[in-house]
Amino acid sequence: MRKLFVVFALLAVMLSGCVYVNMDVENRPVKGTDFSQLKTFAFKQKSDSKKDLEAILLNSAKLELEAKGFRYDPAAPDFVVVVNFGSKAFMERGVTYKREANEFDYISSQTYTEIGVVKDADAPRVDNTVRIYLMTPEEEGMKTYLWRGKAVSQDREGLDIVGRCLVKGALLKFPAASGSFKEKLNVKDCE
Repeated sequence: MRKLFVVFALLAVMLSGCVYVNMDVENRPVKGTDFSQLKTFAFKQKSDSKKDLEAILLNSAKLELEAKGFRYDPAAPDFVVVVNFGSKAFMERGVTYKREANEFDYISSQTYTEIGVVKDADAPRVDNTVRIYLMTPEEEGMKTYLWRGKAVSQDREGLDIVGRCLVKGALLKFPAASGSFKEKLNVKDCE
């Protein structure tokens, strides 16, 4: 009996290191953009209320872009990176409610969605979304989008756990691939 317990304990420890994030990825490069001519990037922070999580996600984007040969240069960037993120569900008394956002989705070019809360399902799942926008540095209020990417997952954990993987997944096929993809990443590989 004791040996059986040890086997189950070892199995549980081994499986705890195998947490995967399944995601739907959508990449939309702008036709005519030549990323071989662009070498440096910087960030534009967007969220004051979630600046700690935003800093973690921006750092993940920085690591991914540097691994692809781009260099971080806040003084003279060739393009600026914006990371938009959110979770669209929450639990209350065992029921999952979907939170509707009031923000324009520049990837799918959809209209603004209404603010409100709608009963979604009775499962403890969270719809996590990370959108990444690469654009020209702002000059006199004008900006041009160069590339857009989005990664969405439905997990039990929120963005504080799976956010890095969503950033990595969205940038995995950057800059060339266009379209929708399925990705699966181990949380350990996203740290």
